[in-house]
Amino acid sequence: MHHLGVGIAHRGTPVLLIADDTTITVVHQHTGEIIATNTIDPTRTYWRNTQKEPGRWPSSFSQ
Repeated sequence: MHHLGVGIAHRGTPVLLIADDTTITVVHQHTGEIIATNTIDPTRTYWRNTQKEPGRWPSSFSQ
């Protein structure tokens, strides 16, 4: 099973998933807003939203 990083702010939002060979795009079903774009990596189970900056973990190690 694979998990898409979309974000808690969009929990329960009706969405449309558009998939091609290398990406999955998550679109709000009513407004057409692109919520997330995820790069498909079959070797991983979690696919990060590439439209958002990484969270607190990468920046905390760069000091």
